[in-house]
Amino acid sequence: MNTQARRLAVFESLQIPDFTKRPKYQRLVDALVDGIRRGIWQPGDQLPAEEELAQITPFSLGTVQRALRDLAEQGLVVRMHGLGSFIADAPRQLEDPWHCRFLDDDGTTVLPIFSQAILRTPVKGNGPWNRYLGVSANIMRLDRIITINDEFKISSRFYADRQLLKRLWEMPMEKLNGANFKNVITQQFKLPITNITHLVQLADFDAESCERVGVPHPYHGVYMQAIARAGRECCVYYQEFFLGPTTRSLQFPEANLSSG
Repeated sequence: MNTQARRLAVFESLQIPDFTKRPKYQRLVDALVDGIRRGIWQPGDQLPAEEELAQITPFSLGTVQRALRDLAEQGLVVRMHGLGSFIADAPRQLEDPWHCRFLDDDGTTVLPIFSQAILRTPVKGNGPWNRYLGVSANIMRLDRIITINDEFKISSRFYADRQLLKRLWEMPMEKLNGANFKNVITQQFKLPITNITHLVQLADFDAESCERVGVPHPYHGVYMQAIARAGRECCVYYQEFFLGPTTRSLQFPEANLSSG
């Protein structure tokens, strides 16, 4: 099947009556997002014009325009006046690193980060990750010990759908040591990460995390959660961080990453 045929096939399901009572524009949004995720449209590719979408789908021009506007608001599509709508450029959306941006004494320089992958396993049972990844996802857990400038350690637990981020599930463990997850994710995952939410609180660490960051158990310290999304609805991963003792300042990236 050639590229044009694959793209037209994305809209075939829209011809089938929908009994979920979703808004029409949302059905079109979901179809386009699915097509981007499957690589049918790549970053930088132009979507069909509004009038063409109205012809190949059962929706009016107004519905098409609302769907494209919604995708643009989510940061997944860039609309250029007089030119059309284009898939957002994924590699441009994020700064590196995404998390654990601890600052040096000058208040500007980000301290060097080193990581070691120590565990990768399927996840059984429920936990806070289900709130973001869903209860039906085929979830993996990937644990790392992150060292900041040889000063202190962080225990990290990374959760994601292992079908969605298949490369992280299949990559040899030794290659995950020091791996730039940003590059791995943006190379495989076709949608740009448009939003990362960080939640920080003081919490009791479990014995495993205490051992990994080198503090006695029990320990009450800084616990951080990070939720990365592509658009409003699609959660790419959920991550937990247990921070060892430090007086370093932690800098967060912009909440909305679609602005670059």
